[in-house]
Amino acid sequence: MRRLTSPSRSAVFPTRAVAALTALAGALVAALVFAPDMLATRGRDSDLADRHNLVDDLCDAFIGYWRSGKEQYSPDLERVVDYWFRYNVVKGLITSVLLIVLVALASLLWRTFLRDGGPGRVRRIALVTAGISVVGFALFALWTVVASLQGATAPFASILPLLGDASNGALADTVDQIKQQLTDSAGGSEQTRPALEGIVSDYVRFHVVREIAAAPIAFVFMGASVMLWNKFARVGSTDRRTRRVLGSFAVSSTVFSLFFILIFAVNRATAADPNPGLLNFFNGSW
Repeated sequence: MRRLTSPSRSAVFPTRAVAALTALAGALVAALVFAPDMLATRGRDSDLADRHNLVDDLCDAFIGYWRSGKEQYSPDLERVVDYWFRYNVVKGLITSVLLIVLVALASLLWRTFLRDGGPGRVRRIALVTAGISVVGFALFALWTVVASLQGATAPFASILPLLGDASNGALADTVDQIKQQLTDSAGGSEQTRPALEGIVSDYVRFHVVREIAAAPIAFVFMGASVMLWNKFARVGSTDRRTRRVLGSFAVSSTVFSLFFILIFAVNRATAADPNPGLLNFFNGSW
């Protein structure tokens, strides 16, 4: 009787699935680079797609807003803030899809490595390198989703760092006045411009959003850490490859859970007492 040979373990590598997910991730990265500017602009806002114009318009609008003394945005500032809101909504949607694709791709690569790892050392190294790279990109995408959520929820506060690129001399006088108002406010003075209230309220909202976003992410990483450590404990000592992968991911999950707990605590403290952070921001920590 003819002996049947089992297929090689490398034959089960999901080439098509990996290729499709990689191509989709590449397309989403390209969309992330080009689409937000194009989709966020409309009509007279088309010039804001150019970063130099955006910074200049923001600077002029911000100075005019402060000089107006009103908490309500001026038309020029509202135009810039609305553009930034749309920009972050588009960026957040694209990055969310990219995150899902990267998680699926990373899962596929690591499952393949744990199943067989390929017939040779080179292929195993390639799988590990690819898996680590995709996980790294996924973490970057996760952070970008959080930043985009902040940008969409508190667009005024999230666009203010762009003022650090401005070269308008009048901006320095405006910033000095803001710092003086913040200092006086911290000292107990109740006479502050309504415009400062608008800046502070959006700054607080910015940090509250990050605080709210950090909490569930920390819980997810904590849950993943517990699950991975349990799996690590159940795996026999003879399966070194699986133990190494589970152990490394368990350690990483623990570290990231602590990191996001720290992010939660810092942003909660900043939201509760925003003046020191905002004063530090206008002192040059753009």
